[in-house]
Amino acid sequence: MKERIRRLLGILFEKQKDSQTETTQKPSIKGYKFVSKDLRSLLGDAPQWTPGVMLTYNGEVEPGYRGFHASSDLRSAFDNEPGDRLFEVEARGVVYGDGGLFAAKEMKLTNEIDLKPLLVEYAIDCARHVLPNYEKKYPGDARPRKAIEAAEKWLKAPTEENRISAEYAADFAWYAAVSALYANHDSQSVEFAARSAESAAESASWYVDRSTAKSAAWFAVWSAADSAMEEKWQTNLLEELVKKHYL
Repeated sequence: MKERIRRLLGILFEKQKDSQTETTQKPSIKGYKFVSKDLRSLLGDAPQWTPGVMLTYNGEVEPGYRGFHASSDLRSAFDNEPGDRLFEVEARGVVYGDGGLFAAKEMKLTNEIDLKPLLVEYAIDCARHVLPNYEKKYPGDARPRKAIEAAEKWLKAPTEENRISAEYAADFAWYAAVSALYANHDSQSVEFAARSAESAAESASWYVDRSTAKSAAWFAVWSAADSAMEEKWQTNLLEELVKKHYL
């Protein structure tokens, strides 16, 4: 009987030891994380990160409260914790929360993604995607299209002159968005089309002057329509842009 108890205690001890090392045995998953300019976390615990160095959280993890936080996809990262710098991460011992957010027992920053051109290009593509909605409703109003073109010009040649042009174009697109809002209470897609054009130009004009990505990120994630299909389209777009240009 005593021998059997010893065997059972041995099994329990091994299971406990396995659970303690489970996070290091599991394969890493990829995610995305915003940090401050001095490489500190914005959610949960706030360590000083060193890119390429795996950190371990001491204690249980809980999304939104405890552990190292990141997002499973880029669009969720913009929604959850937009900040100054954006990194791809590797994580182990992951617990998933709402809205693509997860907390991890272990995490390291890997590749940094250049936010400046990414946000502008993303905003431009989103605006181009929905521009036909606006021009179908207002075929004689070129303000949103000119805002998009001004942002594209800045992206190709980020000069001060092009930044100022994008800023003016964003102002005109904003008036178009307000007009669409008041004229189309039942048509969000038209308003979003104008606002998306505004965000494209404003992302270009703001980013030269502002050190934080928070404002530009908010502009960039304006959706063409409040639907799961549109969110999926934007998520795929961000992933494609990052893979193509920034990793």
